[in-house]
Amino acid sequence: MAKSKIDLISSMIEEPIRQLSAELVEVEYRREAGDQYLRIFIDREAGVDLDLCSRVSRAIKGLVDEQGIEYDHLEVSSPGLNRKLISNKDFQRFNGQRVKVKLSKRFDGPRQVVGVLIGHSEQVLKVENEQGTVEIPRSEITVVRLHPDL
Repeated sequence: MAKSKIDLISSMIEEPIRQLSAELVEVEYRREAGDQYLRIFIDREAGVDLDLCSRVSRAIKGLVDEQGIEYDHLEVSSPGLNRKLISNKDFQRFNGQRVKVKLSKRFDGPRQVVGVLIGHSEQVLKVENEQGTVEIPRSEITVVRLHPDL
């Protein structure tokens, strides 16, 4: 999937989602088992419920259809308990929370780090775990997710 199509979808739907007091977290546009899925992940401080997902779906469906973006399934949902952390805003909001950081194969060190997010900059994430503070170059990170104790 071309990143530009995801960027187009994101820019198109971000404001209508914000008007419903929610935040666009991520857009997925992918083919699975022969069907094209458009998944919109939203969040808000008070949590996401079915009513909010329905309202967001109704607010964005026409915009997506107007642009001729083809899909078989449109899904709007919460990013879940193990949500991805993508933006600096996410890192700030979830500072102090447990995270799981997966690293690229070229990284000279462990492939994943689990601990408490204690800081971030444009270049580095700082995670505290049993070994101490680990400074992880953001360029080597493949994904960061919340990792709640269940």
